[in-house]
Amino acid sequence: MTRALLLGGLLVGTLVLGLLTAILQSHNRGEGARLDALREECLLLEAVQGAQRSAIVELDHGPLPAPASGVDSKSAVQRARGAQ
Repeated sequence: MTRALLLGGLLVGTLVLGLLTAILQSHNRGEGARLDALREECLLLEAVQGAQRSAIVELDHGPLPAPASGVDSKSAVQRARGAQ
């Protein structure tokens, strides 16, 4: 009798755990889709802001020279500023 009660309790616990896991997984899937859409929106905003920022820098300082390969970018910018 005791064995049957323990097994019944274990069975009910297992079923409840499975149902809660299924509910939580569907919630997580929906939340993941919402967060992915938010991430995409943030990436687009960052790209637009980066383009605007580079346009403002070009208006203020002129186009920045591209650093030569193998040269430290800080030293290339310092040389370009010294040449102005």
